[in-house]
Amino acid sequence: MSDKLEASASADSVALANGDDSVEHRTIVSRMKVRDKVAEDIAAYLQNGGTIVEVAPNVTADPPRKPESNYGARSI
Repeated sequence: MSDKLEASASADSVALANGDDSVEHRTIVSRMKVRDKVAEDIAAYLQNGGTIVEVAPNVTADPPRKPESNYGARSI
C-alpha cells in the first residue's frame, strides 16, 4: 500500500515541478511534501542568519496613480 502512495507522491511531485497545477495532480501527500520542503527551506534560511519581516496587509508595491482624463482627446 505504501508503494502506491510513494508512486502517487512521486507523480504529483513531477507534475508540480512541470508547472501542472491542476486539481487532478494535487493530493494530500504532494501538498504535505511541498509544505515540509518549505518549512525546511525556512529553517535553513533562519539558521544561516536570515530574517523574516512581516509586511502590513495594506502595503502595496504599486503606489496610487493620478486619475487620467481622456475627455476632449479625440480629434475634430
